Amino acid sequence: MDRARRKRLARLQKQEARTAAKYEKAKPSVFASVQDKIPDGLRDKLELAFRNGFRLVFEKGGGLIDKTYDADKLRQEYEENERSLSGRATGRGLRRLGARSRAAVRGGTGIALAEGAVLGVLGVGLPDIPLFLAGLLRGLYRIAQSFGFACKSESERCYLLLLIAASLSKGEERARLAALAEDTARALDRGEACPAALDECIDTAAARLADEMLTAKFVQGLPVVGIAGGLQNVPVYRRVTAYAARAYEKRRLLRGA
Repeated sequence: MDRARRKRLARLQKQEARTAAKYEKAKPSVFASVQDKIPDGLRDKLELAFRNGFRLVFEKGGGLIDKTYDADKLRQEYEENERSLSGRATGRGLRRLGARSRAAVRGGTGIALAEGAVLGVLGVGLPDIPLFLAGLLRGLYRIAQSFGFACKSESERCYLLLLIAASLSKGEERARLAALAEDTARALDRGEACPAALDECIDTAAARLADEMLTAKFVQGLPVVGIAGGLQNVPVYRRVTAYAARAYEKRRLLRGA
């Protein structure tokens, strides 16, 4: 690996360490005071809704998501950047390679905000999950394609789901899921079998999303005040997509080493 790639990889690793530490020290949610009012069983219903939402979007929503952005343009830009980096890479060239992924992180925030806020005003909680997941996966697909990866196969979707789960975890669980995602990436890039099953990865990502958004989704289901719960879509979207952008960029750097 040349010096520019090593330097960029080290920077990404430092960014991830800082982000993980900040997440560990995060203050309790502003909705913590209503946790004791959450009905029994809501968490299980929320996890089931996320599991079903992933399957619905994967099975029926892929074509619709693809129509919401120019995948061919992303691929062409990636190929142009790759050609410019052939041989010895430069820091400027590597930063340009990740520019589209950073745009995807920023670009989906407004969608997550509008969708969550509107449904929150209407007092809609659980029914918005497929819409939220479609927007989240749209952002993740754009990020993956900006680094030359597609998300069409079950194996690539397993990797994507592990990134979602790791980004919303803490401590040893975050480390375990991050390591599993890295093992999965190495296997895929070597043409080997994926070490994780799609159903298991869906369950893992759904469980972490349910834990992360339980209180907010309860509040979002309350008319009028629900707008506050709907706003929780934004930090979750940002956290997941920022984590994925670093992971896909690291994967691309390591694959090209």
